[in-house]
Amino acid sequence: MQQITHQVEQCFRLAESYFKQSFQRPELVLSSRKSKVAGSANLSQWRLRFNAHFYQQQPQHFLAQTVPHEVAHLVCHAVYGRVKPHGVEWQQIMQQVFNCPAATTHNYSLEQLQLSSYEYRCTCQVHQLSVRRHNKVLKGAAYKCRNCQQPLFQC
Repeated sequence: MQQITHQVEQCFRLAESYFKQSFQRPELVLSSRKSKVAGSANLSQWRLRFNAHFYQQQPQHFLAQTVPHEVAHLVCHAVYGRVKPHGVEWQQIMQQVFNCPAATTHNYSLEQLQLSSYEYRCTCQVHQLSVRRHNKVLKGAAYKCRNCQQPLFQC
């Protein structure tokens, strides 16, 4: 957690230098929950949550890419208010302030997470839906196969 805290601080210092203003430091959480999300920024609670599994998997990449990605969300909100999460303002902060590519997704391995999934079928194949999508189906959502365009139903 010490390295993540240090990198968050470095990002905020770069942002303060660039924007000529100070920023409140967020609460930091290192989560061990099984999740596909490498990090998240909670704007209303001014909190950054980082996934310990992905940090342990590739610590240098995590510090260089994921930490600035999440800090950029908070800085963007503080400077510009409510804007698109990965819009032009956020991209500007990633590229011009943090000198990072404005990537919106990660490529960490999900294999070891062993996330739960549910089998659904269409007319052409079997699909694995995440717990989140399965729960949405239970609440009335419907999904279609991208290949045959037929609705998915639980096996």
